[in-house]
Amino acid sequence: MIAGYALGALGAVILVIVLLDFLYTAIGAAPVAPLSERVARAAFFLFTKVMPKGNARHRLSGPVVMTAIAVTWIVLVSLGWTLVFQLSRDAVVMSDSTEPAGFVRDSAFVGHLLSTLGGGPLQTQSPFWLAMSVLVGVNGMVILTLSVSFVLSTTTTVAQARGLLSKASMFAADSDEMNTIILPALADLVSNLNAMQFALYYSAEHPARRVPAGMVELAERVAPYPEQMRRLRIALEPLPGFTAPEGRLDQLTNAQFIDRLREWARPYSL
Repeated sequence: MIAGYALGALGAVILVIVLLDFLYTAIGAAPVAPLSERVARAAFFLFTKVMPKGNARHRLSGPVVMTAIAVTWIVLVSLGWTLVFQLSRDAVVMSDSTEPAGFVRDSAFVGHLLSTLGGGPLQTQSPFWLAMSVLVGVNGMVILTLSVSFVLSTTTTVAQARGLLSKASMFAADSDEMNTIILPALADLVSNLNAMQFALYYSAEHPARRVPAGMVELAERVAPYPEQMRRLRIALEPLPGFTAPEGRLDQLTNAQFIDRLREWARPYSL
């Protein structure tokens, strides 16, 4: 019984951590939560070590990172709910014999509920656990719905960023279009990247369409022109994770700013 309580408490802790991370990342409109960020960085690091150089490396980097995050959420949520059902040996029973299902079948029961397919050949033993099973089903619907929306928003941000880099190459660095079209649009893009930071892990076969590196290249282009550089610095300063060693980007010279931007882009580069 004590072991069951311990496992149930552990499951509740896992659920709180993962669901807060998921909700904050998917609908928080802010830089991602620590769990997702660590998973993304680890997945990207492993991908760069395992995947051979080539076009496929650039096509797959973003999808691999997003898949790793989604799998982590699903596995931990499933584990959390399975552990919660360990609070009682009779929480889940076989439909045909009312025998306790056991840990493995409890896990299958949770998987069925999270996928919104129902409980399969298993059922709960009491009204309390029936109510808990409803919560699992609702949890599954929320994760499914918000995950689709989150992935769509991320890929939309990637497309927006690539489009902006394409437009930037059309205009001279000191042109009016750069001042009135590209740099204001860059500020909008940075705002979106703060909400959809995983878009930075998407690469592209064409070097000019790789977003972090493209921002460095754009900064290098406008560096000789003070007004354009002033606007670009204002647009880029809110980038997620972009800070100066002393915490004051506005105190850096233009050359130092570009060097710091180059360092910021390096972890996202293949």
